[in-house]
Amino acid sequence: MAHVRQQIREAVATALTGLATTGSRISQARMAPRRAGDLPCLLVETADERIEQGAQSRLMRELTVIVRGFAKANTSLDDTLDQIAGEVETALASAGSLGGLVPGGITPTQVSIDFDDTLEQPAGVIVMEYRATYFAALGSPNSVI
Repeated sequence: MAHVRQQIREAVATALTGLATTGSRISQARMAPRRAGDLPCLLVETADERIEQGAQSRLMRELTVIVRGFAKANTSLDDTLDQIAGEVETALASAGSLGGLVPGGITPTQVSIDFDDTLEQPAGVIVMEYRATYFAALGSPNSVI
């Protein structure tokens, strides 16, 4: 069985697949899309994880999940990035506990917008950070308790 981080990343990607603006153009890789034909798209990754030990070897783990939305740079770039953000926020709020992995659901914590001119065509990127709090037993990172 995969680490819970991977399970959460996969559950988030599944919840975001098929959105109106990005469709099935979603990846769990950290690599930004390189071709204009891949846009608009989403990248899902996991980042920092804070771990606190509780009673009876129970660990509370707070994982940062990052969803990056990319869109072609044009006169409606900001509108497209806001549309992507709205669709992502709605989908993740509707995803609940991600199949029981995150009991309280995934919580938005920060949004930032940037520009990427390293692609085939310049693109805007919206970075949405979420917190996923879950519990696991010490030495058992592949299953939630």
